[in-house]
Amino acid sequence: MVAALEPVVAKQPVKTPDDGTLVLPKEAAQTLGSFSAEDVLLFKTEQGILVTTREMLLDWALDGIGVAMRESGETLEELIESGREIREELIAERYAARSSR
Repeated sequence: MVAALEPVVAKQPVKTPDDGTLVLPKEAAQTLGSFSAEDVLLFKTEQGILVTTREMLLDWALDGIGVAMRESGETLEELIESGREIREELIAERYAARSSR
């Protein structure tokens, strides 16, 4: 489930100097919180461009994983255990293939 997006109404437009740099209005930058330029991500969407930070994207992804797990009824412990079992199978297959050479 995607959270509803609230547009930021800025008093100033986004500036784009000749070098292609985006300069966000102060109001828009403040909604992103404290961040460095490397943490800002831009996504092309059907509606335009989505500006977010890595931290916000990670929070959104983790929220989605939590929703999917609750809907499936699977717990984190079960997921970890199934991953452990899969890794054990892969290791057994890999080393069995090597020892048969």
